[in-house]
Amino acid sequence: MKKGDYAELKMKKVLHVSGVMDGSVHACHVLRYDENRECLYFSLQSGELSDLSLDAIYECKIRSSEAQTNCSGRIKERYCGAEGKTIKFQIENGFYKINLKSVDKQIV
Repeated sequence: MKKGDYAELKMKKVLHVSGVMDGSVHACHVLRYDENRECLYFSLQSGELSDLSLDAIYECKIRSSEAQTNCSGRIKERYCGAEGKTIKFQIENGFYKINLKSVDKQIV
């Protein structure tokens, strides 16, 4: 994954008892990946930062031209900065890749 790759965040599970499950898909762009802390930084492209819960687990899909990379995790911070509406996303289960070319193959 590299800066500018398209990403989607979708709520997978609510952690707070009074939390509300939200099925919205939030479009983002990758700003950077901190490998040491296993954190991704995103620029939110659709919606407001307050639409994203700090008390939930999110599924993240990052698309590049050759593959899709998925992971899940939690939003640790959300703020407006020099790069726009920024999200700090803590990865919890590592990455797994989906080869887009093999997914689209016809089974005979």
